[in-house]
Amino acid sequence: MIIERLDLTDENTAEELWSLQHAAYRVEASLIGVADLPPLRESVADLMACGETFWGCRTEDGDLVGAISTEEETEGDTVALCRVMVHPEHFRQGVGRLLLTHAIGAYPGDVRWEVTAEKRNLPAIALYEKLGFRAVETFAPRPDIAMLRMRLEPGAGGEAKT
Repeated sequence: MIIERLDLTDENTAEELWSLQHAAYRVEASLIGVADLPPLRESVADLMACGETFWGCRTEDGDLVGAISTEEETEGDTVALCRVMVHPEHFRQGVGRLLLTHAIGAYPGDVRWEVTAEKRNLPAIALYEKLGFRAVETFAPRPDIAMLRMRLEPGAGGEAKT
């Protein structure tokens, strides 16, 4: 697997990412029973304009099988993991862990990390916990969605920092 920075100013790359996002989030939507998750409503143009930093995981053949995006908070001491997506054909093959480890390693060790996951998305929550993230808050952006905010404090990494 190869991790590379994705250039979303390139429309072909953005379309490839959009396709991956839809495949991954359709599975999550089914898992949690919410058909219209916000990522499924985004267009290619929305992705191109989002301002997040993206890395992709490609097979040796060049297929995009996973992606992760980050966004630095304005204070500069917190980085948000905005999206973590893996193509369903590559679930449970270490792609998500590889992407998370790469993203965390791309920033200084003194930053705090935050990520949100829908409370019913137990596979994602388990992965974040293995990497040292801990639950800090729950909130409901809509009546049918319950989110868990998780945080990784500087120096508190689990498997990601080994």
